[in-house]
Amino acid sequence: MAERRRLFAVTEADAPRVLDLLAAHANDINSFTRYSERREFGGHVIELVTDSVAVLQALDAMRLRPPAPWLAFPDLDAGGTGSLQGSLDYWWNWLWMPYWTNATRDEREQWLALASDDWREFIELHV
Repeated sequence: MAERRRLFAVTEADAPRVLDLLAAHANDINSFTRYSERREFGGHVIELVTDSVAVLQALDAMRLRPPAPWLAFPDLDAGGTGSLQGSLDYWWNWLWMPYWTNATRDEREQWLALASDDWREFIELHV
């Protein structure tokens, strides 16, 4: 299998099990798994390069999600922000949208039910 690259964000709650999985596979002599992790956007951002089908399948089975937009950007006035710029644009396009486009209808509805009116409108405007 060719190397696969992934960039994704996870919540504080999910980070330990993701990092444990990646660390367990980092020294596997039968595959290649390297990653970096940083705390950003209200959670952990992980950059992964691997050729391990097992790692990718395990990550997919976890149904990981990024931190909610209102947690990633707690000081943002969602009702007064019309465009995506800077770190919000980066987060939205590289971390949120890959999750959102692959989320089930139920997962999307759960997010929208938790969102304030301003955040719900912001999400619906930009997806």
